[in-house]
Amino acid sequence: MLLSLSSLSQLASAQAPVDWPLMNSNPQGTNYVDQDQIDGATVAGLALAWTFPFPASPPVPGLAAVGQGSISPPLVVNGIVYLVTGFLRVYAIDAATGTVVWSYDPKLNITGLPLSPLIGHIHGINYHDGDVWVSMPDCSVLGLEALTGKLVAKFSQMCSGVPGNSGFYEGTQVPPVFYKGLMIWTSPVDDGSDVGRGFVAAYDVASQKLAWRWYVVPPAGGDPLWDAHSCPLPCQGNVAPVDGDWGTLGSANGTLAGAGPTFGDPLVDNGTGLVYVSTSQPSPAWNGSYRPGPDLYSDSVVALNGSTGTMVWFFQTTPHDLYDFDCGWNTVLGNVTVGGETEQAVFKACKNGYLYALNAATGKLLWYFDPPSVVRSLTGNADYVVTGEYSGTLPWLNYPSTQPFTQCPGENGAIESDVASAYGMVYVAAMNFCTTGQVGPVNTQGSTVWGVKDLQPDFAESNTTIYAVHASNGTVAWSYFIPQFPFRGWLTVTGGLVFASSLDGSVHELDAMTGRQVHELYVGPALYEGPTFGSTASGSVYMFQLTSAASYGGFASGTPGSLIAFGLPSRAGFPWQTYVPFALVGVLAAVAAVLVLENRSLRRRVKQGGP
Repeated sequence: MLLSLSSLSQLASAQAPVDWPLMNSNPQGTNYVDQDQIDGATVAGLALAWTFPFPASPPVPGLAAVGQGSISPPLVVNGIVYLVTGFLRVYAIDAATGTVVWSYDPKLNITGLPLSPLIGHIHGINYHDGDVWVSMPDCSVLGLEALTGKLVAKFSQMCSGVPGNSGFYEGTQVPPVFYKGLMIWTSPVDDGSDVGRGFVAAYDVASQKLAWRWYVVPPAGGDPLWDAHSCPLPCQGNVAPVDGDWGTLGSANGTLAGAGPTFGDPLVDNGTGLVYVSTSQPSPAWNGSYRPGPDLYSDSVVALNGSTGTMVWFFQTTPHDLYDFDCGWNTVLGNVTVGGETEQAVFKACKNGYLYALNAATGKLLWYFDPPSVVRSLTGNADYVVTGEYSGTLPWLNYPSTQPFTQCPGENGAIESDVASAYGMVYVAAMNFCTTGQVGPVNTQGSTVWGVKDLQPDFAESNTTIYAVHASNGTVAWSYFIPQFPFRGWLTVTGGLVFASSLDGSVHELDAMTGRQVHELYVGPALYEGPTFGSTASGSVYMFQLTSAASYGGFASGTPGSLIAFGLPSRAGFPWQTYVPFALVGVLAAVAAVLVLENRSLRRRVKQGGP
């Protein structure tokens, strides 16, 4: 511990600062924060306040590959910044100075657990009731006291003894969320043909006892009536049940297919008691020979009763996905006006490139947005919202050919980032990033059996268009084009501006109502994470920007990256000497090759021994 407890008390007791307490800022998941210091009139004055360079990742017992730096959205609560690194260390950092308040290094226990080779790739942390909560790759959850870093709660072995599971879980984690004394946690699942039975679980916080589980897929061995059994009336969904959905998933002794929750944080509506969860693509992703049917409830948004875990409704975006078009990233809760009436809506973007608005109570489709800039090729089932049709028996996307194919959107999808919502708009970054590949066999069990080989993304023709669409009807308000680069991370909205951190090394700062670029802040390295905003204990609002390795998530190579804080000098009064480390950070641009690799791509390379 580097600061005294008395200093911490002074930080916490100063005037209430602007906070960013959850992965996506607030309980609605909007990536919006209400502040008026950094806006269109002042944003050009943002300057470096401090830089916190991450140390090189040390070996971590239990991890097959250790991630560099951090991809975790920096939280800001009471003047302290919180984040977790790829080597699992949790940091608390003074927002005003960049000084470490405390750090915590967990120890993994993987003994006896059904885990695939684990990597350091944790998507975020959450702040709840005075504690910082983080999920670990060993199927555990830690609660750390926010002011001191003291371990106050630990939930362990949550992937152990799962009924109907004969596959493996993995470590791409999101933090838990909370509802009326329950901690709600989503299980991570491996890719490949040995994927575990994904689930959502709720635990009583006081007793740590399991309250309920909801499963994404049937048990190993299959359930011919899974669709009907798992969504009995009054549960409702947009895809009709099919007898024999998912087939047998191999056998009771091993799987050949499966799915689970994805890396977007669940969303809790404390008013209605509904929990909204997004789900992964079915695995193996590109060859569906052993998973006939729509593969419910993969590629879906699901509403669960927070008290019981009972499914209320589901909306599947790509039935029988053959493209790796999961529904990762954030889910947003907001309002729409339909026929003069206001109703609550869920906004969700998926890798298939569509943005959906759903009635929050029923899951009924209100509207969808198909970005006009997105090129589509070989995406039949992914266009279900347009055509109303899908094939549940097609084994791979260019069947019966076994020749190489070109898929657009590619393996990284057309939307591989968090959306943002504010000012009656939903903001989304849509990219073109096609992929060539060739179908591969899936008749054996293994974490590297994905049903495809020789995947090659097309960097030369990549580009990104940021759209603002009206939340009530999905029509375009404006668009902003970024040539030559795909997009990954998240959009942030605050002070009447949209902040888009790009792989071109710049933070594009756009007027939220018109799309006009107000300012461009050049950072240097390719930016794979967006900014978050919060204030110091004295009330000065800062922008916090992560920089990553030159190859996103590069485990065996690359640079550790940094957390950089930008502020307005006239308010914060920080010294101009802080530009010295900023200049050093800019040097990273020389090695910032444009490589935006989706999480499964990273795991493929790790498991094959690549960088």
